[in-house]
Amino acid sequence: MENPMQAQQMAANIFSDMVMEEAIKDKTIQVQQQMKDAEGNAIQHSGDHVHGKDCDHSQHQPNKQDSDDEFFDDEEEKIMRDIREQRLSQMKNQYQEKQENLIKGHGQYTEIKEDEFLANVTKSKFVVCHFYHKDFERCKIVDMHLRNIARNHVEARFLYLNAEQAPFFIKKLQVQVLPTMICFIDGIAVDRIVGFEDLGARDDFPQISLTRRLIRSGVLKPLTKAEKGQINIRRGGNDSEEDSGDDI
Repeated sequence: MENPMQAQQMAANIFSDMVMEEAIKDKTIQVQQQMKDAEGNAIQHSGDHVHGKDCDHSQHQPNKQDSDDEFFDDEEEKIMRDIREQRLSQMKNQYQEKQENLIKGHGQYTEIKEDEFLANVTKSKFVVCHFYHKDFERCKIVDMHLRNIARNHVEARFLYLNAEQAPFFIKKLQVQVLPTMICFIDGIAVDRIVGFEDLGARDDFPQISLTRRLIRSGVLKPLTKAEKGQINIRRGGNDSEEDSGDDI
């Protein structure tokens, strides 16, 4: 390995040589001006000498280009490094947020009682609450889909509340038809899905339809192209419309 002192001395010598070359070039230009009216041989000699120095000057140009290339390479590397650091920070925040949500009960479909409603709805940023009746078949269909969606979309809390046992909030939120799903953001009701009217008005609607509907409400984030709506849903069976839900 090269001695650091030797490397410093070499660098100093190179710098000194460069300074000397620049001084010689400047001096040559000065002499050229002074010898304009001199004899032809002297002028020619001076011109050849200057030309030689010009060639030397041109030899320095690649060094400037190399310097420019190194500058842009350094800038590109810095940009890529900043992007990587930003991405890592984003992934770290997402992981931390996911862990905090799991501690709150996200990733599950949880039944609550009326006196637990406010605490749970205001505890998480995104909440979906299904008001159900234990004897309504359509409420059971919603239960099935929400339970599956909850496993994948841990950004939201999924709850279900027995409407018969929650008269205060049924009246307060004006729930008149079951099933009803109400979407909350920061504890504020921002949207509701009543019956199956928004889901194709059919009992065998695909789960992706409900997922997309919740995404439009703003409480879920799309995880796939299908959830974004970039892939069409292929339907089967009878396309006839049905009633949207059951009155309470």
